[in-house]
Amino acid sequence: MLRLLSTLTATAAALALASPLATAQSAATFDGFNGPVNNGGWTYNPGDTWEPTGGNPGGWWHQATADTFAPIIVATDASLTGDFRAKGVTRLTFDARLDGINFGDGSGFAMSILLRDTKGTPDASDDDYAYTVGPNIPLLGQGWKGFDYAIPSLDTSAVPAGWSGGWAGDLSSFRPGVDWNDVITSVDRIEIQWIDPTFFAIFQQWNIGLDNIAVYAFGEANVRNGSGVNPVLYQAAPPKVGATWNASIDIATAGHPLSVLAVSNAGPASGVFPGGTVTGELLIQPSFFWINVNAGVHSFPVPASPSLMGASLASQGATVDALGNVYLTNAVDLVVGG
Repeated sequence: MLRLLSTLTATAAALALASPLATAQSAATFDGFNGPVNNGGWTYNPGDTWEPTGGNPGGWWHQATADTFAPIIVATDASLTGDFRAKGVTRLTFDARLDGINFGDGSGFAMSILLRDTKGTPDASDDDYAYTVGPNIPLLGQGWKGFDYAIPSLDTSAVPAGWSGGWAGDLSSFRPGVDWNDVITSVDRIEIQWIDPTFFAIFQQWNIGLDNIAVYAFGEANVRNGSGVNPVLYQAAPPKVGATWNASIDIATAGHPLSVLAVSNAGPASGVFPGGTVTGELLIQPSFFWINVNAGVHSFPVPASPSLMGASLASQGATVDALGNVYLTNAVDLVVGG
């Protein structure tokens, strides 16, 4: 086995030709803002800033001068829009803080989530949306407060429990002929609203922050086989945070006693044929952060950390004969879901 692992490691180190991993289509994302990175593209206006300290923990998204009746933070990035049912979106969680407000302490403002179908136009009159109203926003000086919203994308009822619909002609009911199913399968914008969407308030200056925005959705497991010379013997389930990821390699068809599964966070590759004791096309880049040798069945516990959601990984299987020769199989490109 040591010989086998050293052979695989040496093969990976010799890898020369590579291509970047395709952009993930899964909506699963996490924004901890621990660096000037905003994966979901969350924004209020160009005055948004990134604060490197003071978050929950670390960095955080900051809007210190919102002049509005209530802030509405928007995400329109392609990774977070589209058919939420197909993407398996299930939850949206985040932390928020209120550091300044002209009137009162934030009491009476409910934190809400709104999913908007804009029909691809800037005209709000043709928008349809679904929304859910949560608890009160954090009070002035309270510090960070966590929010957790279920998004029942697989629910096919007209209006899921806890949700409502609306449009320009009626803020609290879907327009005739439209229901939840129309909106959840065509989301153009996610909005974090610091108010019940049916309410209005006096304009004032707001100083707010957000951190740890997590969109929970299905992961992905996409088969890839380079030039097609490798046998397709490896299959895997989409990985999910906090769960055991399972994969299998068909050793019976190959007639070999062992299988090897390698996972890399460096992305895919193609066009590399190592030779020697390794037969087939190597499809993932070094370095491998996990290599497992077993008899056809492989599993790996995924830590229960939302920060892993949306991470892209490249994996490849292999079978091993009684002499220790390695026969590479297809690859599976993975996106971690939640």
